[in-house]
Amino acid sequence: MAHAANNKPSIERKASDVMFAAIVVFSLFALDVYLSVFYYRDNGVHDLSWLHWLLAVLDIGVVLAVLWASGKRVFHTLISMKLAVTLLFVVAIVAVIGTILPQGDDVLTSDITKSPLYHFYHSLGLFNVYQSRWFLALLFTLVLSLILCISNRLPATLKHTFRQMIDVKDIFVANQPQAAAFPGAGEAGMEAARQVIRDHHYRLYQRKTGSVLAERGRFAPLASLLFHVSFIFIAAGALLSSQLGYDESLAVPDNQMVAVPNTSLQVINYQFKMEYEGKALLKNGSIVPVKQLADGKTVRREDGGDISQITQVFDLQPSSFISDIQVFKNNRPLKRKSIREGDPLEIDGANFYQKSYDYDQTTGAPVSILEVNHKPFKTLVYVGGTLMMLSIMVALYLPRRRIWFKTGEDGQLLVGGRTNRAKLGFERDFERIVKELRLKLGQEAR
Repeated sequence: MAHAANNKPSIERKASDVMFAAIVVFSLFALDVYLSVFYYRDNGVHDLSWLHWLLAVLDIGVVLAVLWASGKRVFHTLISMKLAVTLLFVVAIVAVIGTILPQGDDVLTSDITKSPLYHFYHSLGLFNVYQSRWFLALLFTLVLSLILCISNRLPATLKHTFRQMIDVKDIFVANQPQAAAFPGAGEAGMEAARQVIRDHHYRLYQRKTGSVLAERGRFAPLASLLFHVSFIFIAAGALLSSQLGYDESLAVPDNQMVAVPNTSLQVINYQFKMEYEGKALLKNGSIVPVKQLADGKTVRREDGGDISQITQVFDLQPSSFISDIQVFKNNRPLKRKSIREGDPLEIDGANFYQKSYDYDQTTGAPVSILEVNHKPFKTLVYVGGTLMMLSIMVALYLPRRRIWFKTGEDGQLLVGGRTNRAKLGFERDFERIVKELRLKLGQEAR
């Protein structure tokens, strides 16, 4: 009876914990639903970008709260490498979808609107992938998981990197994956080992006990952490660029000022021109490709031949578009430039690209279509990509290799080593060291 009485408080505590967890889950879920309804009913009347971010965080909170209420160990789940790899895989798939499917304003001019799955894709937010709250939630969770993984592994990795095992026992050296013994070598063997191993570009460390550690790639274990950090930079850069930047498509008729949405910038297109490619009939009856330049008069043969031999130009098709634009800020004139495909105007972090053209429904005149984008944190993506390549190069070409050698109790020279990766290469390197050491000791013996 006493035992049952002692269990009663723990049962009551468990029941109270479950009740508290249920209240947290319900509260977060109710708040998520309420704010979601408010956000989607607004229809863009107010600037609710902050709420977009908050809803993504709430989505994560609801999922984590459900895991906690179901008895899952949330922290251990978040530091799991399986979760990080799974999230990376999902983000990669989403990025592929965002590349394949048209995004933003491009959807309206795409054939995807005729697809029977159009409304299904639209309801999932697949036409605005990088702005969707669930993509934000994925990136937030990925960054959180990577930060926790790094913080959890950092102490052990730093200890493994900077705390060197120099003073070791005979059995430790003999039990290494690669090991060799040289009977009767003594101190002459130690000196020979120093010379041979140093010639293989190992750095030597020694303390009072007489054992020596030869090491290469000491900081290679940090490459794994650097690889994880690179993903944090890439995810943060992509997240901030997609949310704080913009990508707009503007129709700019000649001699009209058009404002760039959500900015203080305006743009005027003084003149839109098109170049054409077609064919020409020569006096000798042959046909050659030609280009009609943007002035609408000059024709140039692609083969560099004499244009006076042309009798007829036909089958002309638009091939290049040129806009003479000037950018204004708060109606104050700034930079002016004639832009074409691949040669944008850059100013204040914004890039004005020549995208395509359309026709005015009233006059029928061609109208320049410009693409204006601003990615304020793209430098973070470049830094992350650089760190990723650097970490991969360190891991592949500078693996950590350690060789211990010492004189054993019976006077023999013991040599043993190990590596964290590229084991076949280290095995060959170790065999060469042993071979050179045997030759050297044999010469000294004579």
